[in-house]
Amino acid sequence: MKKRLCYVYGVVGSSVETATAPKGIDDGAVTLIPNGDVSALATSVSAADYAPDKVEALTADVDWVSQRAMAHDRVLTWASDTGAVIPFPMWTLFRDAKGVTAMLSNRMSELGQTFKRIADGREFIVRVYVQPGVLKDHLAEHNAELTALEAEAAKASPGQKYLLERKMENLRRDAARDVTSRVANEIHDVLLAPAMETVREQPVNSGAPREQGRAILNASFLVAPPRVVEFQRALTGMVNKYEPSGFKFDFTGPWPPYHFVGETGR
Repeated sequence: MKKRLCYVYGVVGSSVETATAPKGIDDGAVTLIPNGDVSALATSVSAADYAPDKVEALTADVDWVSQRAMAHDRVLTWASDTGAVIPFPMWTLFRDAKGVTAMLSNRMSELGQTFKRIADGREFIVRVYVQPGVLKDHLAEHNAELTALEAEAAKASPGQKYLLERKMENLRRDAARDVTSRVANEIHDVLLAPAMETVREQPVNSGAPREQGRAILNASFLVAPPRVVEFQRALTGMVNKYEPSGFKFDFTGPWPPYHFVGETGR
């Protein structure tokens, strides 16, 4: 008989039922391994197929990883649609159900605190980019000093206008940096108001289309279901306010609370 392992997706409340659960890793069935008030979502997988050295080697195969990543996310998304879920990282494997039960026992206090903190919140990710060329044409709308200088230059003599234009060029360079930072902070703070928590990470341009511009905000927000509409309205307000000035928004969700459990959650 081939040896099997327990692949664990995450932890849910003991009242969850798997009758409507999607297929999991390798199209396997998703089952519950209960312990008190919580249960682990698991699928039985081949020990040979998921030996640590084999998994490490196969992580270079994008197709192999993506198929399993989609299955992992599919199960956790289904779980988050039914209630609170604590997602586990991919490749969380145990020798057997006894090992899973022991883990749940050892972490019972921690899991209980996490469930209390995240409740049934869902994760929404907001990334914001700035197009420097577009923003440059709209800087005066966000900087009173620049507005005043432009008005003064319009009435100045040729000599005075030249000096004012040089001053405005320097001011635009500094103002663009200041405006970008201020807008990113404002968007984050406005969206945090209807959210339970936020995790703000370093903005990165990796994978973003060049026309999107330069990344200035990369934040995840944990939002309770009753406040999702309020959160979306706040986001719409920010889009309407800043998109004409060259700020582009990328919004995804709802997701399971990936960023709010484990080492990244706070």
